Amino acid sequence: MTGEPMPHYRPVYVFSSEVPTREVLLQVIKAGSAAPYPYPEPVDKAGIRKFFAFRTSTQVCDKLEMILKRSVSTTLDELISFFGWRAYSPEGPGNYIQMLKNFESSGIPAFRSAPFILLITEERRFPPVEQESLAFAVSHLWQAATALNLGIHLIPGISYLSRRSEFFSLVRLPAGKYAVAGVAIGYPHEELQENKPEPVPEPLVTWL
Repeated sequence: MTGEPMPHYRPVYVFSSEVPTREVLLQVIKAGSAAPYPYPEPVDKAGIRKFFAFRTSTQVCDKLEMILKRSVSTTLDELISFFGWRAYSPEGPGNYIQMLKNFESSGIPAFRSAPFILLITEERRFPPVEQESLAFAVSHLWQAATALNLGIHLIPGISYLSRRSEFFSLVRLPAGKYAVAGVAIGYPHEELQENKPEPVPEPLVTWL
């Protein structure tokens, strides 16, 4: 143990106007690329995991948001149809449905608050562990971003892009072959940089 304070990996939802350079973002992306693959060895890792950095307030990023909003709309219909009257019951997904409705009507806040949207695609293989693999990649992104004083947060609903052929046309990948994860990334707002991080709660651990 070094005695140094543990980094605080809190999500950041309000960003500074300062835009990270491509060199800084590339360091974060390299960390995500180095995350382990939960596939049996040996595995040909070439092309399994790909990264796409979208600069917000650009035409291509606006198009990405529109595709995401359409996928959210489709998912809303599916959720309400599946749960029926139970959708807004105490045990139902009412809060999540309301959040998706807000996205559908007002857009996704991250596309206006963060300077970059960073997407990761993972090729579907056997065994089907692409979601676990994406989780490894995102956790490495998060740690690298924190080390570089960047802020980051997950974007709800981004995985729905994996069902949209228009998204794959946008990033020039074959449709249906990839799972998708994504984060908003940038420097935290100056007020957040001045605040001391809240203490990290003790984890709930059962030692067996």
